[in-house]
Amino acid sequence: MAEDKEKRKHRRQPARMGVFCHKIGSLDDYAFNGSTVDISPGGLLIEGNLKAAIEAGDLCNIELDMPDAYTAGQIGGKVSAYARVVRIVELHPEHTSSKKHIGLQFCSRPEFDI
Repeated sequence: MAEDKEKRKHRRQPARMGVFCHKIGSLDDYAFNGSTVDISPGGLLIEGNLKAAIEAGDLCNIELDMPDAYTAGQIGGKVSAYARVVRIVELHPEHTSSKKHIGLQFCSRPEFDI
């Protein structure tokens, strides 16, 4: 039997950071917020609750809260980027307010702001 090969272009790294997402063209403050599950140079996977109608293909502006100097030995700040929703997976479909995994692909290079 042949080994399963990774089809992704970029290797994912587990990471937990707070994230806010605003759907481009939406009047809502945030379409969803949550935390990252993993991240790569090409995108990220977020676990959170959707507050607005979002579908695969939608463009979003995302903001990641970077850990501060006291927790990670680094300078804290925010990272922002534009990303496209590539998939949404409901984790527990039997619950009406269940969390979802939202897969996003970066459309712009993330920018760091102290």
